[in-house]
Amino acid sequence: MADRDKGTDVDKLLAEVDGMLTGGGTAPKRPVAPADSEEAKPGFIVAHIRAATTSAVVAAVGVFCLFAILPFLRAPSGAIGAFLGTFAAVLVFRRRR
Repeated sequence: MADRDKGTDVDKLLAEVDGMLTGGGTAPKRPVAPADSEEAKPGFIVAHIRAATTSAVVAAVGVFCLFAILPFLRAPSGAIGAFLGTFAAVLVFRRRR
């Protein structure tokens, strides 16, 4: 008897999914970005590159200081790697507001 209830729950779920996929259900709508969004502003790219550079410099200085304390690691190469990695990560993975 419990198997019949499982079947109806699954059937209800499948019907709900089918309704959403065909447009009959109430699927959540994604908001459309307005034309005057932050990405459309002229200085957006410059500000984003500035933020990426600032983050990368902070990471490079931190890694350089940490690696300078440890005798078996080379501080300049670690700082360069931290700068490049952080710059690329901040530039590629933009923060959504």
